Amino acid sequence: MNLRKLVLFAFLAFTAVNAFSKAKEPYKVEIQESVKLNKFNKKLGYQLINAGETVCFIFDAKTWEIERPQRVYIEGSFNGWAKKLGAWEMAKIKDNLFMLEAAKIDVQVPGNSGHPEFRFVVTAEVPYTETVCGKELTRYKTEVFETEAKNIPGYKLLDNSLIIFPEDDVNSIIQAEASLKKEKKLKEFNLSKEEDIASISNFRQVPGTSALYRGYHPYKISRANLDTEESRINLVRKQLREKGIKSIITLSGDETLVDGKEQLPVFITDIRRSGNQLFIETKYNTVYYNSESKDFGNMIAEIVRFINSHEGPYYVHCRLGTDRTGVVSAMLAAFSGAKWPDIAKDYQKSNDMGIKEYRDSGLLKYSMERIIGMEINDETDLQKALSQYFVDRSFLTRDEINTLVKKLNP
Repeated sequence: MNLRKLVLFAFLAFTAVNAFSKAKEPYKVEIQESVKLNKFNKKLGYQLINAGETVCFIFDAKTWEIERPQRVYIEGSFNGWAKKLGAWEMAKIKDNLFMLEAAKIDVQVPGNSGHPEFRFVVTAEVPYTETVCGKELTRYKTEVFETEAKNIPGYKLLDNSLIIFPEDDVNSIIQAEASLKKEKKLKEFNLSKEEDIASISNFRQVPGTSALYRGYHPYKISRANLDTEESRINLVRKQLREKGIKSIITLSGDETLVDGKEQLPVFITDIRRSGNQLFIETKYNTVYYNSESKDFGNMIAEIVRFINSHEGPYYVHCRLGTDRTGVVSAMLAAFSGAKWPDIAKDYQKSNDMGIKEYRDSGLLKYSMERIIGMEINDETDLQKALSQYFVDRSFLTRDEINTLVKKLNP
């Protein structure tokens, strides 16, 4: 290798190493005393001020390449992803700049990433041309845009911007980004291994129980575009039969089957005809952000009473077996004495399906903390706290909870 080639090789190696190092640099949270606009916070969409106790949202139309903005709202995990909520409308500072300050405590509501997530909803005037009497005129029409985080300097999840505070551990975000990069193909699962079968079907035993299982929908198609979907559903059915499931709790309601594409298995038809399938239709926002509500409490009570009056083993599922199933199975695990580390670990196993979905246990933790009114750690006695909550609010009796534990652990 001559000298010129050697120098070029060294330069390219140096550049590659530095580029890699730069990409791996952790995001540094900046706190200002008061808002000073710069390219960084304009792209980020927010600035921490007041010693980090206040979040100032910043929408700069030029940065987001939107002309003639009229009104801007913030939708996020902290307001139920409401697109035009008056309290979250940003103030117009000048033609292309909108701002809104919010207390840290009001935005610390996690999204799927385990951190607060948001987007901007922008009403803007969009130019178009119209020919009038042979002349082209520029006119404007009103359109609504939802921004998508692309080249922001901070972190994002599925094009939602994340709000990061100095005390946050961002390792979960790095894991989330890796999980969302690609969909797993069927050939990437070794279906001769139990762990791979559990991953693709999202089917597994609930911690703290011996007669309760949770997982994917056994007959509704949710990811028709994936080559794993048929195998996934067939594996769920196979495991339901192998585990001898007698009663099923369906959290996505009694959905109509699609003719020619979806079919109700005979053994599930028998379970249904015997009155051993409970249909409940609940929502993402209910199980995560309104878990302290009467609706949620009554739902859990209905599930407990169904289990207590029906034969096990039991199977609980929704569509993906991730959100509604994740929260309900966590509740039943806690009633049965499972500890938080085991519940959290089980909850995040749903990320192994490889369907470009991710849920951080911080979201589940938030839901359960709303219920028991206290911070959860590894030593928290969830069984005691949860039982006390449901008894004190007359959702359940002590006898019903004791019966539940026996039914789930015969």
